[in-house]
Amino acid sequence: MNRAPRVSFAMSCHSYGQYLRRAVDSILDQVGCDVEVIVVDDASTDETADILRGYRDDPRVRTVRHQTRHGHLPSNNEGLALARGEFVGVFDADDFLLKSDAIARKVDVFDRHPKVGFVYSAYMIVDEHDAPTRLFRPWPNDYVRPGLEEFTHLINACYVPHSSTLVRRAFHERPEHIYDLSLPHAGDWDIWLRIAARFDVGYIADTLQAYRQHRSQMSSRATSPHAATDDLLRTIDKAFAQLEPDAARRLSPLREKAITSALLHQTRTDRSLGRVRRSWSGLVDALRRSPRLLGSVQFHWALARLVLLTVVGQARYVRLVSTRDRIVGGKGVVA
Repeated sequence: MNRAPRVSFAMSCHSYGQYLRRAVDSILDQVGCDVEVIVVDDASTDETADILRGYRDDPRVRTVRHQTRHGHLPSNNEGLALARGEFVGVFDADDFLLKSDAIARKVDVFDRHPKVGFVYSAYMIVDEHDAPTRLFRPWPNDYVRPGLEEFTHLINACYVPHSSTLVRRAFHERPEHIYDLSLPHAGDWDIWLRIAARFDVGYIADTLQAYRQHRSQMSSRATSPHAATDDLLRTIDKAFAQLEPDAARRLSPLREKAITSALLHQTRTDRSLGRVRRSWSGLVDALRRSPRLLGSVQFHWALARLVLLTVVGQARYVRLVSTRDRIVGGKGVVA
C-alpha cells in the first residue's frame, strides 16, 4: 500500500486466534474509507500465526510477532507507532464491527468538526458465541460537544469503548499521549480524559460494533480487584492534575463523586462478567478503603445486585438485567 490510509487500527492479539479472523475481516470489509490493520501477535501459542499468514498478500494488513509476552498496552503502543492513518484506533482481537460503514461514519464526524479529538459509538455486548447479551448506548442521540462537558460525565466512569474508538493521529504523535504503562487497567480511560480536556468529542448513537465479554479477556484476568482500583484512583488524580487551572477549580467538586464511582467500578465489572468471587472481593476492598460507603445509595445498590447474582446465577441475572434495560429505554448502562 503506497498511499497512506485514512484510518489505521492497532490490534494486539495473544492467543485469540478463534476470534481474530472475524475481527480483521470486519475492518477490511468496510466501505467508503481506506483502512489498514497492524496486528501485534503478542507471543500467541494457538493458531494466530497461521491465521495471519492468510493475510500476507493483503497490503492493508501488517503484522508484528513477539517471541515473548509484552502485554496489551505495550503492544498497542507498538502498533500505534507504526500507524500511518490520519485517524487511528485500537481494535481488540476478539471484537468486530457490525456495519460496513462504521468507520466511514466516524471519519465523517472528524471531517465535519475539525476540533473533535475522538469519536466513539454505541455498541452491542456479545458472548463467546457472538450472541448479543446487552446493548450499551450511553446517550440516546448523536452529538458533538465540548471536551470539558464530556469530562464532567466521563470522570465518573469509562463508557467510551476501548475498541474501535477513533482518535486524530496527531494526538498520538506526542509520546506522552500514548498509553500510560503505569495504568494497565485504566489506560484507555486515561487517554479519553486527556483528550476531552483539550478537544471536542463526537458520538454516534447507532450500534456500530460488537464488544465481546468473556472470562479470559487479556486486559483483566491478571489484575486483582485491589490493583485495578488503584489504577482508577490514580487516573482520576492524573485527570484533574492535567486540567487548565480555571477548569480544575471549576470541576473540582466532581472529584468526590468520581472517587466513589471508581471504588465501586471493579465489583460492577466483575459482576457483569459473572465473576462472583472477584466481585465480592472488589466490594469488600471498596468498603475497606472507604467505610463511609455504607451510607451511600451506590454501595447498597451494588450489594443488592451482587446478592441477586450470587443467588440466581449468571444466566438468569443477565436475563433480568436485560429486561430491566429494555424497560428503561435500552440506555444500556453496564450492570
